[in-house]
Amino acid sequence: MTTDQNGIPLDLTAIEAALGRMVYRAGNLEAVVRYVGGQLATTHKELQKFDGVPAGQLVKEAKALAEKAAADERITEAECDELVKLLEGVAGHLDSRNVYIHGVWLTRANGEPFVMLSQKKFKVRTRPLAPEEIGKLSDTLLDLSNNIFDWAERVLDEEAVATL
Repeated sequence: MTTDQNGIPLDLTAIEAALGRMVYRAGNLEAVVRYVGGQLATTHKELQKFDGVPAGQLVKEAKALAEKAAADERITEAECDELVKLLEGVAGHLDSRNVYIHGVWLTRANGEPFVMLSQKKFKVRTRPLAPEEIGKLSDTLLDLSNNIFDWAERVLDEEAVATL
C-alpha cells in the first residue's frame, strides 16, 4: 500500500470498504439488540421502548428487560448475567463506531483524510486509518452480534417469547 509521508494511504478504497463493512456490522448489532429486547418484552409498552431509539438506549432497555425477566423467573439469574455482560460490551464498541462515522474527517486539497474532529467534543481525535484497525472493530461488532443472537436462540424458546 502506497502512503504519503504521514502514513496516510493514497488509495482509500480499502479504508472505504472497511468503513462500509464496519457500519453494516454495527447495524446488525443494533438489530440484534433490538431483537433480543423485543423477545424479552412482555407488554406493548415495553416493546415501544425500542422504537426509534439510538443504540445506547437500546442496550439500556434490553438490560432492564433482562433483569425484569430474571426477576419474573422467565430466565435464570445466570442467563441474565450472561446477557447483561454481552450488552455491556456493546456500548463501548458502538461508541468507537460513532467516532468513525459521526466525526468530521479533515482532508488535504487532494482529498486525503489526515485528522478527525469529534463533533460532540469539538476536539481533534486521531483515529487509525488502517483498514486492519477498522477491521478489528468490525470483527468485534460481528462477534457481539453473533453471541447475543446465539444467547437468544439458546435461552428464549418459542414459549418464552411474547406474542404481542
